[in-house]
Amino acid sequence: MDLALALLAKYFSDIASWNIPAGGLRDGISTRKLFDLALQEGILINPGSIYDKNDQVHLRLSYSYASLADLEKGMIRLSELIKGLIG
Repeated sequence: MDLALALLAKYFSDIASWNIPAGGLRDGISTRKLFDLALQEGILINPGSIYDKNDQVHLRLSYSYASLADLEKGMIRLSELIKGLIG
């Protein structure tokens, strides 16, 4: 991440802006279980464990091909799925 941020700063600072991600899911939420539930709903997420085998609290949302309406619909449903896992 640090290298990517350095490269962004060096080559893109005059033509782009970005935010450094921060956050994660609450403890006790299984990103694997969430992945399975979301996939059944047609929502594609990538658990953090895909990128770091020890990361069990982060996920990436795939939204490049979604319309704004589909993105909102998917985010609403994803929040419902997460709340269902919390109890």
